[in-house]
Amino acid sequence: MQIRIEDYPGSLDAARYLIAARESGVAGPRLPADCRPQSLNQAFAVQQRTAQLLLENRQDGIGAWKSALPTPEKSVVAPIYSSTVAYAEAGPVEAPAGTVRIEPEIAFEIARDLPARPQPYTEAEVDAAIGGARLALEVLGCRYAAPEHASLPELLADHMFNQGLVLGPRIASPHDAPGAMSITLSVDGVETEQHAGIHPNDRPKAGLYWLANFLREQGLGLRAGQHVITGSYAGFLDVPANRNLELAYGDLGILRLRFNQQA
Repeated sequence: MQIRIEDYPGSLDAARYLIAARESGVAGPRLPADCRPQSLNQAFAVQQRTAQLLLENRQDGIGAWKSALPTPEKSVVAPIYSSTVAYAEAGPVEAPAGTVRIEPEIAFEIARDLPARPQPYTEAEVDAAIGGARLALEVLGCRYAAPEHASLPELLADHMFNQGLVLGPRIASPHDAPGAMSITLSVDGVETEQHAGIHPNDRPKAGLYWLANFLREQGLGLRAGQHVITGSYAGFLDVPANRNLELAYGDLGILRLRFNQQA
């Protein structure tokens, strides 16, 4: 499945609608029919319009990307904005609600630009651009109150449920990111659940290799300082705000954080 940017007359209105919903923090109805994307190509155009508006009006650039190898059923690719990227070591992370839905992932840090160019990037070239990797959590949420009724293009336009990214400690090497590892969640020092922990792709970096060439084909690119997440090791987990959380990623390390719900 190939996605191409396909702009259409309603893309700007759709982007404005989703930005307003993002800033209000309140999920709303589906996109109005007159600006609703009808294909994944149009949905990607809405993403790009959103990124353009956030950068122009709020100086909020793309700090990270989420991606996965595409399947015949769906494609997962979306920017994550700098204002929604947090570091666990910096202190409590703001939570929109008393329960936060997260996905445990590995975030690969880009150390050198991978700009648009005619020829594809090889895996070796992408590997050479990776400066490191961190334990990470994707924070999930949707701008639609009933996402089960939204079309796949609408979900892609809404950045595939992304609400933000929490970056944890570095791992020794990005090449250490395994295809499988246990994920253990503890709340206030008490272990509450454990998962076998299997990455959705055989290789965690596969989604990064795909993303580098996908963006290249669109005339875009990856920039130094951005992070890339490529899939959850344990599906999604619902964790409580206002509690001390620890997620152990096999033998790689432990991500400690606290989500604070604003009163």
